[in-house]
Amino acid sequence: MNPSAPILLLADAAMAAPLVAAIRAQAPELTLLPFSRTLDPALLDPIEVVLGWRFPPGLAERLPALRWVCSMAAGVEKLLVPELAPAVAVSRVVDPDQALGIAQYVALMALRHARGLPGYETQQAQRQWLRQPMAATRARVLVLGWGEVGREVGRVLRAVGFEVAGWRRDSGALANALVGSEIVVNALPLTPQTEGLLDAAAFAAMPRGACLINIARGHHVVEADLIAALASGQLAGAALDVQVTEPMTADDPLWDTPGVLITPHIAAQSSPATVAAQFIAGLRCLQRGEPLPNRVDRSLGY
Repeated sequence: MNPSAPILLLADAAMAAPLVAAIRAQAPELTLLPFSRTLDPALLDPIEVVLGWRFPPGLAERLPALRWVCSMAAGVEKLLVPELAPAVAVSRVVDPDQALGIAQYVALMALRHARGLPGYETQQAQRQWLRQPMAATRARVLVLGWGEVGREVGRVLRAVGFEVAGWRRDSGALANALVGSEIVVNALPLTPQTEGLLDAAAFAAMPRGACLINIARGHHVVEADLIAALASGQLAGAALDVQVTEPMTADDPLWDTPGVLITPHIAAQSSPATVAAQFIAGLRCLQRGEPLPNRVDRSLGY
């Protein structure tokens, strides 16, 4: 590697600032080059390493020396652009605290549904003091995606009494797994095979009155089908931390869909210090010719 070549940073200024500070604190000798469309093209020629979460259109093919792309998040789909040369290695950050944060978010939303809190919220708005007795929940939860995040979600949900099963793409037909699943949690990576996976057929396979919790990517869900399933009562609720359009526009129909709880992609955030430490460790491996940690199988997309 060229030790003097800068590292290209692909993130907006607000997201990049704490990460830049963390990298400089841990490895002050590294040179970071934030990307902008006004960069002198000559500055891109020696770039061997990219750290970020999304390739701007056409950028990957302008990096002739590129060897490694490190995602600052668990998801990598925005970096696996068609023009990325096949020989370029891709890896990702795995933050245990982020997995725990996501699991806590899921537990919050699962308990909210299973313990009937939306009904009490409605009663409060109507100034009704009515009891709806309920025993401790043993609701059946299906977690789609049984990687680091999915397993942590399962661990936390089991700790509070839920019956949890995990599903992977090699686990068999999704429709069979959905049968009897009162709460479905989506923690899948976004790939061409999983895009639009949660559609009308998937919702129809779930028991009537089920709930969807999505903490992965908005494009996993066919939102028009979700709205229809909620309107018909096939689904009783949905907690969506991710949406197809982010930020959501003011006229997005999800805002006014009864039963939907929307949060703005905040289920959990990676620690800048953790991202910096894992990136620097990966960089040292690349420099020594050692295998990269958390390497992505580009053929699978995760």
